[in-house]
Amino acid sequence: MEPRVLGDDVLAVGRRIKLLRRRVEFTGSKFEKDVVEFGEAAIVVPILEDGKIVMVKQWRASVKSWVLEVPAGKVEKGEEPEAAARRELVEETGFEPGELVKVAKFYATPGYSDEVMHFYVAKRLIKRAPHPEAGEVIKVVEVDPDEYLSNLGNQILDLKTVAALLLCKSYGWLS
Repeated sequence: MEPRVLGDDVLAVGRRIKLLRRRVEFTGSKFEKDVVEFGEAAIVVPILEDGKIVMVKQWRASVKSWVLEVPAGKVEKGEEPEAAARRELVEETGFEPGELVKVAKFYATPGYSDEVMHFYVAKRLIKRAPHPEAGEVIKVVEVDPDEYLSNLGNQILDLKTVAALLLCKSYGWLS
């Protein structure tokens, strides 16, 4: 027997998300869960010829702090994840991928969100001019992936970036 979704009540709508109260029935019991409806995101690990990663140091309003992370962004309605990965990489860093390989896809935080993250590796990078979206506060940096990962346990890191770098290491894209 599977749980049955009885319906959703919209509690709030933002620019990129909706907050829903989902009503569910399972084995005769009814309950509610809060759900953040986000959709899909594209995450890109841009690898330079010297093995460094192009990352963005981005000021994130949610944590009121700078976060060092790989380029990423929402897949817009009607857009394919690969197209979003290319778009986000150029917007945020100014680099265009000569080669883009899909690595995997994962739920980001299925305990409360429907977000699915599509992970890509970008190689043979071509430098262009970045053009971040309005409201994005970004500094482009080149980082040694081992140096970034050496901070595990010592400071708060971006989980999608940690996952992306470890995934790339496991596939042999990073030494």
